[in-house]
Amino acid sequence: MRLFIIALLAGCAGNVDTTTNLNELIFLEAQEIEHGMVSEEALYSSEGSSPEVFMPDELSFVRPDRPEREVVEPEPVPVLSTVQTALGWYGINGLALSHDGNTGMLGMSGGNSCEYNPGGYLAGADFSNQSCPDIPVEYDEQGRVMFLCDDDIGFWSPSYGDQHYVVPGLVAVKVTADGFVTVEDADVCQVSRRDHAGGVASVEVPSDLCTNEPMISVDEVDDVIYLANGDVYAVVSDGYRRIADDAGDMVAYNTAHNAAVVAWEGDTTIGAVDNSGHLLWRSEAAGAIYNLAPVGETGAVFALVYEDLAMPGSFVAFDGAQGTVWGDGIAWDGMFDFSISRDATKMITSANGAIYTYDIIIEDVE
Repeated sequence: MRLFIIALLAGCAGNVDTTTNLNELIFLEAQEIEHGMVSEEALYSSEGSSPEVFMPDELSFVRPDRPEREVVEPEPVPVLSTVQTALGWYGINGLALSHDGNTGMLGMSGGNSCEYNPGGYLAGADFSNQSCPDIPVEYDEQGRVMFLCDDDIGFWSPSYGDQHYVVPGLVAVKVTADGFVTVEDADVCQVSRRDHAGGVASVEVPSDLCTNEPMISVDEVDDVIYLANGDVYAVVSDGYRRIADDAGDMVAYNTAHNAAVVAWEGDTTIGAVDNSGHLLWRSEAAGAIYNLAPVGETGAVFALVYEDLAMPGSFVAFDGAQGTVWGDGIAWDGMFDFSISRDATKMITSANGAIYTYDIIIEDVE
């Protein structure tokens, strides 16, 4: 540009050959552009000019195929079945079966409790523990059977005799390896670990656990108490944590897989969480679920399932790790009370004045 101005000034002074100078100007402008000395705006300042845009001849909007997701097959599980081996006729208000399945206890309609041989007949002691009808709940590892009568918790066996523990405001109770666990409405709602020497260690929990009775299941290995009354809680020695919201009002801890199996009474959905609340699996039963209980320490949990309460249902064994069904056994209509031996060999149930004894048969899959 400077050369062009000089040329014009020279033209005013006299004749100057501008052809050479203009050629030099064009050459210099080209050099300036080539070396980045001209702004981008200057390059496109001419009317109608625009930067070049590359467009391919053909555009393809076809989404590429995704690789197929690998289907993980569930691990094979044992096969479970039940076989009825005995039948007795007694009007009762509760029952319990010992850990080895060799003896049981029936709470009789007359208010006393009688030892029961799973072969189908009464045997041994006729025991009256409290002033109100005795309700046998479960056995402990020492062979003592726990009874309930209002706030009075009683333990009895031929070798230990009987012991009584009065827990004011008792809401729920569960046997443990070295004693029992209670939920009670004291000055506050609390969960208490109790031993037979009178030792008590309590943890305050939400008041809802005392107004809506929870189901209790215990992890004896890690000393975690699971409570379910709609929400599911895990209680340890120094506190508690709500691990699942609106998950179920029944819980059965599965020792083999460290899983708390949960369900709503009267609903078809069943699932499991670990102690941090992580969902392990969820499944649907063929009918409504009315109770849960671990099948000993085998890795399965029994769900009492009825499609129609007026018709027979079934005990369905769900795998604690993945929800796969091991098998099932018949549950006669009206059968809501049952007890399973800790060694998972026998089960006794009651329905309409009858006491049924079943052998539990578990076969491993090779």
